[in-house]
Amino acid sequence: MNKNLITSKIFKLKGEKIRMKFKKIEIVTLVLVLILILSCSNIFAAGVERFSLATGGVAGTYYPIGGAIANIITKFVPGVELTAESTGASVANLKMAGQGEVDFLMGASNTTFAAFSGEDPFNESVNNIRGITALYPETFQFIVRKDSGIKSFSDLKGKRVVVGAPGSGTERTANLVLNMYGITYDDLTPEFLSFAEGVTTLKDRTVDCAIVGAGVPTAAVIDAAASMDISLIPIDKEIYEKYSKDYPFLGSNIITAGLYNGVNEDVFTVASPALLSVREDISEDVVYEVTKAIFEHLDILAETHAQGKNIKLETALNGMSIPLHPGAEKYYKEVGLLK
Repeated sequence: MNKNLITSKIFKLKGEKIRMKFKKIEIVTLVLVLILILSCSNIFAAGVERFSLATGGVAGTYYPIGGAIANIITKFVPGVELTAESTGASVANLKMAGQGEVDFLMGASNTTFAAFSGEDPFNESVNNIRGITALYPETFQFIVRKDSGIKSFSDLKGKRVVVGAPGSGTERTANLVLNMYGITYDDLTPEFLSFAEGVTTLKDRTVDCAIVGAGVPTAAVIDAAASMDISLIPIDKEIYEKYSKDYPFLGSNIITAGLYNGVNEDVFTVASPALLSVREDISEDVVYEVTKAIFEHLDILAETHAQGKNIKLETALNGMSIPLHPGAEKYYKEVGLLK
């Protein structure tokens, strides 16, 4: 065999071995780099605190408002990621919070008060929750047909009244307001229906009054006012002031003239705000930053939903029915809302 050819083959074999060694080195280096990247990712991920926010059904108001709050917190609070979850709303949220299944939650102030106090429909006190802020008011509207002759609460005696779904926040507050006037369910015929069903039966003239507890203007009430002449029964301010001190979840609101077709005068009534609450074991620093971020970005909430415009710093404690979380309390002291 040609000596030069043999030499060439030897060099070729050595070259292949060298290339194989370099390839192995490249593979090992690539693996090490990937391990390093993954390790760094885990380190950074470990620095993010993830929390859940229980809201309500996707067709309601809690879910879009809660989604906007979650986006604000995730965007503007470093190291915190908040995810809004669709749920069965107030009662379901409070029960999940009691079991430690959610971190932040939304719920009607009256229902939140019932949970904290261990009242029906809660079998035991949900005492591991603390308040962050009152959101928008869920205003109570006592709707009657204008030709019904019903002008005041005393006129409801002997009438058919939709008081809300059984066990709901609306039904609890409706019963409370009736009791403030010395009226019990024995004095009338209560109909336990949702407010949408209540307005429909009012239009059908099968009931005399429908009580609706919701953000105003309420679509179902707009619809009712468009198809018939309605009136709203006002609450006496003296009656409200007499009892409101005993019911921390009970605020007030004014349904302005012209909000509904045919309602041409301001109507004073009660309101039970939706609350944003949190488990008490969430750190003071996190809750402080969450509270601060919400009130520094109210414009985002206002753009998200009509009720977002009703979330204001000056009404943050209106109807707050449970103790504040220390983190929220710290923020309110800082901005002068609390001393």
